[in-house]
Amino acid sequence: MYKIDKKDRRILTILNNSCRISNTKLGRIIGLSRDSVVYRINNLEKEGIIEDYTIEINYKKLGYVAYSFAVKLQNVSQQIEEKIVNFLIKNKRIVFIEKTLSKYDLAFIILAKSLEQIDEETKSIRQFMGINLKYIDMGISLEDYEFPTFLFDYEEFKPKTNYKNKKNYNLDTYDKQILSELVKNSKISAVDLSKKIKLSVFAIADRIKKLSNNNIINKFRAIINTERLGYHKYTILLNLFDSKVEKQLLSFCKLHKQIWGIDKSLSNYNYAIEVYAKNNEEFKNIVGEVMGMFSKHIIDYETLIVLKKIKHSYIL
Repeated sequence: MYKIDKKDRRILTILNNSCRISNTKLGRIIGLSRDSVVYRINNLEKEGIIEDYTIEINYKKLGYVAYSFAVKLQNVSQQIEEKIVNFLIKNKRIVFIEKTLSKYDLAFIILAKSLEQIDEETKSIRQFMGINLKYIDMGISLEDYEFPTFLFDYEEFKPKTNYKNKKNYNLDTYDKQILSELVKNSKISAVDLSKKIKLSVFAIADRIKKLSNNNIINKFRAIINTERLGYHKYTILLNLFDSKVEKQLLSFCKLHKQIWGIDKSLSNYNYAIEVYAKNNEEFKNIVGEVMGMFSKHIIDYETLIVLKKIKHSYIL
């Protein structure tokens, strides 16, 4: 575990929401010289706290629907499990995979533009896993809210929601190339992007601005390794029957310093709360807080211990 001070926390706060900010401007915000900011960021990168820089893409604006899958395996050796995981990793429509310990062994997200596509993917998964698949649960993502207050300065953080889905946006070849490069490194300069894509610096900057203004790019963010800070990821799955308490639930999660976010979906569990805790005992206490507040409205719940993130990518 690596200890960070308040200045580091403020740097992480800002980079988690806008990592393309200049070091000079970042220094002015937190009261440090540019050189001090560079030193601290380099140190956070060296210590593995900042793993990388990427963008969050609003796939709803591109016509995709996110389908969540959770599977329980049976009669699997380590070799068979690795074979299944590699099969999922190679699927370009699967953008996120986690290995969990609980009711489910694997949780992943598939992006699809039609029911035919998701039906095709589901059949392929069932066929590949065969007798090693005990059961599979599927849901449709509706909204997601993010508020990582446990790590960052709450007063500086602007919660993110991703639920507005107005007019779809059509990407051309250049837009796709720009997004592909920004996914790999969202801090890349317009000059370097210009050299890679063969467009002028002005054209690159203008396209990035349009992609942001049209909410194709939700944000430019640093990828934070919470394990290096002593926090492990857990998930609380809730099946709530009373939609009237949704605002109360969102408010509770937003104000809780160890809840990163909450996803709403059409599935067996209509809410998934993302929690970061130092150990299982601390997580158990947070589950107790949730149950104490909402037990009268909960039909069922499940908890997941996230063992590791296997894949987090994007498709275009």
